[in-house]
Amino acid sequence: MDQLIDIATRFYVTGQSQIEIARSMSLDASTVSRYLKRARDEGIVRVEIQRPRARNDELALELSEFFHLKRAVVVAGGTGAGVPRAAADYINSQLVNGLHLGLSWGRMLFAAVHAMPPGTATGLDVTMLHGGVGSAGSGIQGHELVRHLGALHPRSRVHYLHAPVLVDSPDIKQAMLRDRSIKAALEAGAACQVALVGIGTLDESAPLIRYGHISPRDRERLIKAGAVGDTCTRFFTPEGEPVHVLDERLIAIEWDQLKRVPSVVAMAAGVDKRNAILGALRAAFISTLITDEQTAREVLRAARRVS
Repeated sequence: MDQLIDIATRFYVTGQSQIEIARSMSLDASTVSRYLKRARDEGIVRVEIQRPRARNDELALELSEFFHLKRAVVVAGGTGAGVPRAAADYINSQLVNGLHLGLSWGRMLFAAVHAMPPGTATGLDVTMLHGGVGSAGSGIQGHELVRHLGALHPRSRVHYLHAPVLVDSPDIKQAMLRDRSIKAALEAGAACQVALVGIGTLDESAPLIRYGHISPRDRERLIKAGAVGDTCTRFFTPEGEPVHVLDERLIAIEWDQLKRVPSVVAMAAGVDKRNAILGALRAAFISTLITDEQTAREVLRAARRVS
């Protein structure tokens, strides 16, 4: 069984040919072929054919030019269902050996990361961009996502940020920042080359609110200050102006650090996120936006109406 799995991994994951596998393992090519057939027959290897989803390249170009993005990916349709797969494909195309990668967390990023196949890029340096420990919201939190992504790529290193995203007082934050592991994780996040982020809202269904990371009182303070959304728990208005009311208590990458990341890949969809996406785009830290057709049109419509 170990040899069967080894052969299947070499062929389907690392891309070795049957002849190369046979030579390196001192086997007949026919034996390798039989092993690969057995791996499929026994369900060890499952072959899935994904029909490419149509994209609206014209709308993507319009979006990228209007907001000065390096790139936009717009999936046809308006349900948002194709966005995680499109994000997974784009992320996979950007990975190279030794890349320093930072992740936020949330439902869209969870779906994108779990749509990614095992990769051939090795030695990734994967880190969380903000805290968020807790029992609620299992599966979507940062420590689970960085662990999963790191496991997809051989010899990757993972930095965990073992801290809440929001603490009770500035004094507690300063004390936590003196902890070596927390300090090291935040420094790794600030040094990342690519950041994978979602765009959140302040709706009651948003993970930050639903799972109690942000209290009702703090939510009210943010809304009163004009906040409509966040990226990496850095909040902003529809005009893209930062909202700093919680900054002195947040355990997260700083605003200026996020803006210095060479490539910030954001993924978000849904008309209900229109104002949050618009604010994030105007805040000018996003390099690439991945969304659906209906959301892209609504964001552009809202931007032009104001301008």
